[in-house]
Amino acid sequence: MVCIGAGEQPVVAMFNVSMIGHVNPTFPLVMELVGRGCKVHYFLPPNEDIRSAARDAGAFVEAYLEDDPQDFVLEHCGVDRMIPDLPEEEQQLWRGAVWPLASTL
Repeated sequence: MVCIGAGEQPVVAMFNVSMIGHVNPTFPLVMELVGRGCKVHYFLPPNEDIRSAARDAGAFVEAYLEDDPQDFVLEHCGVDRMIPDLPEEEQQLWRGAVWPLASTL
């Protein structure tokens, strides 16, 4: 249970992929949370149709990355931020782990 002080607005973060079948079912939840007084931040890839629908549901739309590149590829998210001097065999493990983790969204 999360304790919220008097007058404080609960904040919820949601993350999703740019696939309508994954995003559409979440909009009723966003609307319910907003209706109950929560501030919902929805992190989405750069797809304006989906982002617009999230805004219409009441969410504050956020980008995955600060500069919000239009050529964003979820499969590459995190791969370019490897630890310097990581041994080659561990780099392969890193690359193999990032996409399966991201694809669970």
